[in-house]
Amino acid sequence: MAENERGKEGIKANTLSVRGNKVGLGPWLDEYLDSWVQAIQDPQVSLYGDGTFMMGTREEEGEMFKLTKKEGGVNFAIFALPEVKLIGLCGIYRVNKTWLNGHLGISIFDKEFWGKGYGTEAVKLTVDYAFRFLNLHTIQLNTSGFNARAMGAYRKAGFKEMGRWREAQVVAGKRYDEVYMDCLRSEFESPKPGWFDLEAQ
Repeated sequence: MAENERGKEGIKANTLSVRGNKVGLGPWLDEYLDSWVQAIQDPQVSLYGDGTFMMGTREEEGEMFKLTKKEGGVNFAIFALPEVKLIGLCGIYRVNKTWLNGHLGISIFDKEFWGKGYGTEAVKLTVDYAFRFLNLHTIQLNTSGFNARAMGAYRKAGFKEMGRWREAQVVAGKRYDEVYMDCLRSEFESPKPGWFDLEAQ
């Protein structure tokens, strides 16, 4: 796609910071907030995100993204390739610059792209960024015990289960474990294609 060409949603291809096989990542912009807020009004999108259904407002969600950047993290928009369609968001938040760790968050909020490998590749690219450019040593995430699809994607991306908070969550009247997973820099294999190889320069 030429640099000045636009995808179906009018998003410039050159807004992408990195391209994988299925997804590209670009900076999260305020103009994407409406798509996100609309998506989280869907109970499925919210529950398979963080296990809650809070229906946040535009202002509340905007403050969350600002806080991530203020704390040294990063927010990415996820685009499906080759059409450069906005399908989700991911990022690294709660960065500890002393211990060099952080937390991963991701949501594929366009349900058309669930279960097709888009989330796995987005996670790999985001984690690779965190290890390469934020100089983190380890990354943690937590997810709901009922979200088997997400746990499978995280394992494919290099995460391992580190423990469970048993029956810590209540979703639709049922109790589920909260699952904790982590990924060490020494155990992670960078995706290709992906971020450019500094070692090769």
